Amino acid sequence: METKKIGIIGGGAAGLATARAFLRENEHNQNTQYDVTVLESRDSIGGIWKYEDQTKTGKDRPMYRNLRTNLPKELMAFRELPWGGDGKEASYVTHKDVLEYLELYANKFDLQKCINFRSTVKHLKVLDNKQISLEWTTSTGENGNVKTHIGTFDNVCVCNGHYARPSIPKLRGFDNFQGNFIHAIQYDNPEPYAGKTVLCVGARPSGLDLCREIALVAKRVYLSDSTCDKMQTFGNVFLMPRTQSVDANGAVHFSSPNFPTEEHVADDIDAIVFCSGYDYDFPFIDEESNIDITFTPGERRVQPLYEQTWHAEVPTLSFIGIPHSIVPFPLSEIQAQAVVSQTKQQTLPCLSDRLAAASADANSGGPSKTRVLDTHNLGSFQWDFCRRIAKIGGNYDEEMEKFIATNKAIYDRSGKERKSMIPGGEDTYRETRFRRDDENQSYEILQTEMETTSAV
Repeated sequence: METKKIGIIGGGAAGLATARAFLRENEHNQNTQYDVTVLESRDSIGGIWKYEDQTKTGKDRPMYRNLRTNLPKELMAFRELPWGGDGKEASYVTHKDVLEYLELYANKFDLQKCINFRSTVKHLKVLDNKQISLEWTTSTGENGNVKTHIGTFDNVCVCNGHYARPSIPKLRGFDNFQGNFIHAIQYDNPEPYAGKTVLCVGARPSGLDLCREIALVAKRVYLSDSTCDKMQTFGNVFLMPRTQSVDANGAVHFSSPNFPTEEHVADDIDAIVFCSGYDYDFPFIDEESNIDITFTPGERRVQPLYEQTWHAEVPTLSFIGIPHSIVPFPLSEIQAQAVVSQTKQQTLPCLSDRLAAASADANSGGPSKTRVLDTHNLGSFQWDFCRRIAKIGGNYDEEMEKFIATNKAIYDRSGKERKSMIPGGEDTYRETRFRRDDENQSYEILQTEMETTSAV
């Protein structure tokens, strides 16, 4: 029997899903067994979902104290481990709830046995035979003694997430700003903003959530949305167009590209929170990694990737969880199964076709054909992406279609409710409780008292 060594970088949701996919294959494959090693830099699983109070030490992780998910747990769940749906508890849950779910997943499938904790990958190198060498350090004991390890793997799956390298837009004259500023990764709670005037730059889900939370204690909150054309007022929240510059007096200027002459100026801002997303970062890949790959800060694009999963030239190296604006757990689960399938029998196109497809993908502005920044922004395109990847993985069937279609139905309903919320207003959409109905590719909405109010 052949044994293949699999290296997985990261023990968050994507890393767990990938480990599970390989270990599951061990239960059925009579010809190949997978020796799986998960390298996790922290001392426990969960990735970004493990919240730690860093207010005294300096915060460098994106999870904050009062976060609740903006997707219902019935949608977030791995296909192998359904979650919720009885109406007894909220569908939109806390980071603690998510971490407990991931721990349950890891325990149910005995994933802990293959995870090396406190193991930080320092370097990745592709060898001439397309195997991959990893160098990592392990911190052990109370004194934190560090040991260096080097291992060679037949396949490596990069599952280190994309919430570690904050992206802050360049604003003309920003040095003139006289207040405090942070990126959302440094935010923990609204207390420091009590009675102040705050600007939140970015109005995607995290920006909206932080704006709402800060507005509860702040004097005023400006929420700058690049898609906004006209200033609008909602209580103490002012929805503003794109943040353009800071003048010599420290005042912030806003305007929409559609109405460049209609400028708004705010000279009372005490603090700025940049809710402006993250850049992809793989600190273990460098010029000596013997691989052609780029992930330039500011572009939010990794290339060359075939189907946003495999390195186009070296498919023994894969990346799980690169797409964003998606439902991450089930998408990672589907990607992981596809990666496993290619270790058994490669059905991907030939090298030249993979490179051509990766180039077209990286330069087309994503599925929406808009801009480089949206290369990995799937949104409503994620469902067809899941279908394509599931077909590559050999597990696209009627049941998988029901699963994907049900996810889409819940995602669309959840998104419609979330987008109807007033900036800074009460997030009542999080009170909706769902029950999946995969057989009919639909869902039910449940009241708090567990009575069915509607079916779709």
